[in-house]
Amino acid sequence: MIVLEDALTLLLNHAPLPCSTTRYPLAECFGRILAEDITSTMDFPPFNRSPLDGYAVQLKDIVHVSPEHPVLLMQIESVPAGSVPCKIVTSGQATRIMTGAKIPEGADAVVRLEDTRLVNDQIEILTADKAATNICSQGEEIRINEKVLTTGTLLEEGALGLLSMLGQANPLVFHKPKIGILATGSELLSPSAPMKLGKIRDSNSYMLLAKTLKAGGEPVLLGHVEDNLSSIITKLSELPDLPVYITTGGASVGDYDLMEKLFQELQIPLLFKGVAMKPGMPVLAGVWKNSLLIALSGNPAAGSVSFEMLISPLIRKITGLRNWNHKKTIVKLCGTFTKTSPTRRFVWARWFMKQGFIFAEPLSHQGNGMLKSALEANALLEIPAHNSPIKDGTELEAILLHL
Repeated sequence: MIVLEDALTLLLNHAPLPCSTTRYPLAECFGRILAEDITSTMDFPPFNRSPLDGYAVQLKDIVHVSPEHPVLLMQIESVPAGSVPCKIVTSGQATRIMTGAKIPEGADAVVRLEDTRLVNDQIEILTADKAATNICSQGEEIRINEKVLTTGTLLEEGALGLLSMLGQANPLVFHKPKIGILATGSELLSPSAPMKLGKIRDSNSYMLLAKTLKAGGEPVLLGHVEDNLSSIITKLSELPDLPVYITTGGASVGDYDLMEKLFQELQIPLLFKGVAMKPGMPVLAGVWKNSLLIALSGNPAAGSVSFEMLISPLIRKITGLRNWNHKKTIVKLCGTFTKTSPTRRFVWARWFMKQGFIFAEPLSHQGNGMLKSALEANALLEIPAHNSPIKDGTELEAILLHL
């Protein structure tokens, strides 16, 4: 038996290197991992521009204006976004300017449209409020030669916008690692099979498929096999050289009896056998050829917790992601938790904000073979080993699953 942190460290230390790289069209890069540093080849904004609709003027002309003492300026030009001003603004003049348009030469302030009034063929300025700051200066967001994105960045909304802004139409990204998933158990049926007495349908394969996708991997369903050693070996060998193979389930006579025999038959040295946590204690891991083979419990909740705590960070590292650690925070327990255990526990919970604090409420149906609690869970609440009954409002650590 090994503590969770040591088990994770062993897996991460034996993690295969990130996969090869390729260039993808930007529109297909959401959720992928950047495989290169991105340095800007331009300032952004690339010129002084207006953040709003209004009039570009010289500040000295309007610095003392008020609704009671407005000033009249002559409009000399109108500049929509995407156009370039042709005229220089001098004292007593104003250029009509739209959001995003280039500030004309000579102007050093922009008056909001709503702070002006048209009087015959002149523009009446009613206030100079914030006019001096209504200019987005060239390079105030990004400077030329500035490193904007780094290798290992998850490409989400903001990153894709930046890449587009900088003209990176085909960024270099890592290929997603292929993760083999094999369900074992003579009791298993496929989802489309008619139900039979004594059988259950294979839920683990599809639950782990979703978790693999969420972690950034590419799941490869190897199907399910009966509790037969040669059948398991055949299935695992059908697709060689995957970086990670995951199995769920063992022999019906005892947890992991068959999996231990599998490791012995394939001469796989164990990295660890069993992890000190509930649910999900029965886990075996070893290095098979150049791949990691990880055997999880066939109980859905146990296998799901093991995956979240051990395999999700592993896959995120193999994807090339720079920050693969769990997102943790301190929460306040909503309700009470009376069940005691000598072993560290992870409980499916729902976190929420209330009065500026993060609370977490344990969900019902927490049994090893139950999946219902995971349906609404967005956190795993950590219950320390040897805990006494925990009171409402007690601070605990939680793994945040959905942000």
